[in-house]
Amino acid sequence: MRMKRLLVGGSVLGLALMAGTASHLVEASDHDDGDNDLKSRALNLTDHYAFRSGTGATAELALIMYVNPRSLPGRQYYLSENARYEFHVTRATARNSAANVTENFIFRIEAGAPTAAGNQPLTLTVLSGGTTVVGTSTGMSTAFTASKAGTITTNTATSVGGAFATSRFFVGQRADGFHFDVQRFFQVRDFLAKRFFGGAGGIGDPAAANFPGPNCEGDTLLQGVLGTPELDGDNVNLWNPPSCAPDFTKDYNVTSIALNVPLAAIGGSGVFDTWSTISIKEVN
Repeated sequence: MRMKRLLVGGSVLGLALMAGTASHLVEASDHDDGDNDLKSRALNLTDHYAFRSGTGATAELALIMYVNPRSLPGRQYYLSENARYEFHVTRATARNSAANVTENFIFRIEAGAPTAAGNQPLTLTVLSGGTTVVGTSTGMSTAFTASKAGTITTNTATSVGGAFATSRFFVGQRADGFHFDVQRFFQVRDFLAKRFFGGAGGIGDPAAANFPGPNCEGDTLLQGVLGTPELDGDNVNLWNPPSCAPDFTKDYNVTSIALNVPLAAIGGSGVFDTWSTISIKEVN
């Protein structure tokens, strides 16, 4: 299973409510919504990844979701005991097929109370057609201290049986793979808002002078357009190039939920629509 390193020193995402009454709240998610009374850190779904792993008869679909954004290095974080963390998979005929949200499979992860060692018991449930339970399998998450020591727990879904018996799943903290120059983002956003929507009547202020200044390479606005192209990916120089842009997330971890499923088990052409959700029970 592919997992990013752990920091020890320093498609569609969503939050839904499990059926309990006639009304349900569904809330979209971005990388980091912050913590509030409805969506705690453990319910904050930051990223979703899906890719093919391996070739031939042993090829797999790898699915990954990140939760617990801005996890501090050296600290243990957990999944919610009251939530369902789910990967949704729909077969597609071809890459250019229209998006289809009719679920062929759901892979559900649920976590129990943490142990004294810092890990959690896990239950993987595989559902076909969104409702029919194919089987379940249990396992354990990887505690922060174990991961730091290089002891990774990879669970095999043997008890699910059939073609799913070799599926593998992992839950544990990894380094956040998201790269975000947050300061420059807000500076540029403020400049563009005033330049195009500021001024009298909101038609734009051509005199907007709050451009954040040269990028981290010292290049000024439009220098690569009006002069010699700089070949750094941004001749306009609104943004800092990747070579020197400060990464807001570089010292933070996330909790990774990773699942590898044999392509033979889910069939189809090898093209899929995938997305992740987190569901919690409604409180009456």
